Amino acid sequence: MTEVIQTALGRVGVDSSGGTVREIHLGVRGTGSKATSPIAKDLARYFSGERVSFDHYPIDLSGFTEFQRKVYAATRAIPPGEVRTYGDIARQIGQPGASRAVGNALGRNPACIVIPCHRVVATNGLGGFTGGLRWKRALLRLEGSRPR
Repeated sequence: MTEVIQTALGRVGVDSSGGTVREIHLGVRGTGSKATSPIAKDLARYFSGERVSFDHYPIDLSGFTEFQRKVYAATRAIPPGEVRTYGDIARQIGQPGASRAVGNALGRNPACIVIPCHRVVATNGLGGFTGGLRWKRALLRLEGSRPR
């Protein structure tokens, strides 16, 4: 089921099936609808400023490499309000020289927010973000981080 929810930051597209998250995209086109799936309802609560845990949502990672899965698991473990660098994630998964590969994996993240790639930053600044830096800054602020 694909839903588009309207948030204060813009529209968010959510594709889920049977409780499994397939994709979440920021800044999508389309008309916002009433959130009906559990993930869409939780995302609406998150964007309204509530603390919401997304840990219990399975994500369809078929077609992703073992490296990407490790990056996503490490990223999911970052608590709201905290950030890690690409290098931190690379070291955490046992690949200390793979900062750029971590960034590339996060650039292919199918389910932002649930896999909170906005919490991963460069050593010298915010780094990139598929949804755009405006979204990254806003998400970090929403969670109480102080983005650079």
